[in-house]
Amino acid sequence: MFKYKQKIKIFLSFFTIIIIFSICVYFVQTYSSKIGLFDNIDIKISGNKYINSQYIKSDIYPQLNSSLLSINLIDIQNKLESIDYIEAVQISRILPRTLMIHIIERSPILLMNKSDDITFMDINGVLLPADKKSIGTFPVPVLSILDENDSLDKYTEDIVHFFQFLIDEYPHFYKNLSEVKIQKGVWEFFSDNNTKIYANDTYLTNQLTILKTFEKTVHPKRNLQDYRYIDLRIKNQVIVKEKYRKG
Repeated sequence: MFKYKQKIKIFLSFFTIIIIFSICVYFVQTYSSKIGLFDNIDIKISGNKYINSQYIKSDIYPQLNSSLLSINLIDIQNKLESIDYIEAVQISRILPRTLMIHIIERSPILLMNKSDDITFMDINGVLLPADKKSIGTFPVPVLSILDENDSLDKYTEDIVHFFQFLIDEYPHFYKNLSEVKIQKGVWEFFSDNNTKIYANDTYLTNQLTILKTFEKTVHPKRNLQDYRYIDLRIKNQVIVKEKYRKG
C-alpha cells in the first residue's frame, strides 16, 4: 500500500509540473502574440547562387501571414522544393523573428538537344528548363540526339550513367568536352581543342577507361589536343590521327 501511495504521489507531482509548464507556455505565447514579439519575420536565405533570393521570398510570402511560431515549416519546404533548380531546402526558426532558409540547388551537367527541344540535365538525370538566363549561367557540354526516330527516354539512363562516370573517374575529359553527338551505334565527342573522338554506344565507360590509360601513356609528349581524331570503336585499341600533319 505504501508503494502504491508513493507512485500516486509521484504521478500527481509530475502531472502538476506538466500542467504548470503548459499554462506558462500558453500565457507566454498569448502575450507574445499580443505584443507582436514574433511578427515581422526576417527571412535569411543562403546557399542559392542561381535562384534569386527575392523570387524565393515572394514565393513563400503568402504563407507568412502569422507569427514565426505558428508558420508551417513543412509547407514552406515543400513549396520551395517544387521550384525548378532547387534540390533540397533546410528551414529553421531563430527566435524571436528570423526564418533561416538554406537552399541546395541543382547544377546542370549537360544541355540536351533533341529535335530542337532544348533542356538541361543534372547529374541525377533530372531535366531542368533552359532559357537565355540559364544557358548563359551554366557553360556545360551540349549533347545532341541526331536520330529523330528515337525518344530522349531511350538514352536517358545511358547518358546519366556515362556522365556520372566521367565526372567521378575522368573529370579532365569532362572539363574539356564541348559537344556530344549521339546517332545510331556511335557517340561522337568534340573537345574544346577540336579533337573528335568516336566510341561505340555499348561499353562506353570501358572505351573511355582505355582512352584515359592512353592519355597517361603518351603524356607529357602528347595530349589529346594534339590529335585530329581518336577512334575507340575497335576493341582494346586506340586509333589516332595527329594534327598538323599532311596525309
